[in-house]
Amino acid sequence: MLVVLASRYDASCQRFITGKAADARLLTCRDLSVRGWQYDPGSEVRTSVIGGRLTGADEIDGVLTRLPSVVASELADIVPRDQNYAAAEMTAFLSAWLSDLRCPVLNQPTPVCLMGPNWRKEKWIHTAAKLGITVVPARRSVPAAIDAQPHDLPPGSATVNVIGDLCVGIADQSLGKSARALAEAAGVDLLRARFTSPAAGSAFLGADYWVDINDPEVSEAVWNYFAGGRRR
Repeated sequence: MLVVLASRYDASCQRFITGKAADARLLTCRDLSVRGWQYDPGSEVRTSVIGGRLTGADEIDGVLTRLPSVVASELADIVPRDQNYAAAEMTAFLSAWLSDLRCPVLNQPTPVCLMGPNWRKEKWIHTAAKLGITVVPARRSVPAAIDAQPHDLPPGSATVNVIGDLCVGIADQSLGKSARALAEAAGVDLLRARFTSPAAGSAFLGADYWVDINDPEVSEAVWNYFAGGRRR
């Protein structure tokens, strides 16, 4: 079974698992408040509540993480004065739980982000430049958003999705190699890299972990990644 850890409001994840009820299940913050969890670090006896059902650790073949952290707005079932505290505790719990699983996890959590290293745009660009990749320098003004969003991308830009050893996207192979090098530098197996165009030599714009899991090619690559049943 593939577990997708996501926001209860993430419709893309709902679509991703539609028609795959026997193979995938959605894990949301609501499940963390359901009785039945049993987790002791280092112990082989573990029980989770996923999609409202008790699930043994040996039933989980992989986890796709689509939740950077738990936020108060996810916890409508908890009294408002306790939501911030509960969100912080749930984030810490999920980080420990994900880190201790023996099945593949996309991506492994870090202390500040459940989806992988919480790199800002400047960090991605600095890392890419060190790898010899042509980049578009990062510039900020005040006030400014933390990171550029997809609608800020220039016309004609290209996206390369890294899923394990595969690169998915309409772009020159050299851009795929650059994206994979960035993923290796960050220590992740799931990455979305943006370039100014799909042509060879295009400049790197930035990266994040929000691959489009509803894109048929990306979806297939994600499922194939977990199909190998690799264990840690």
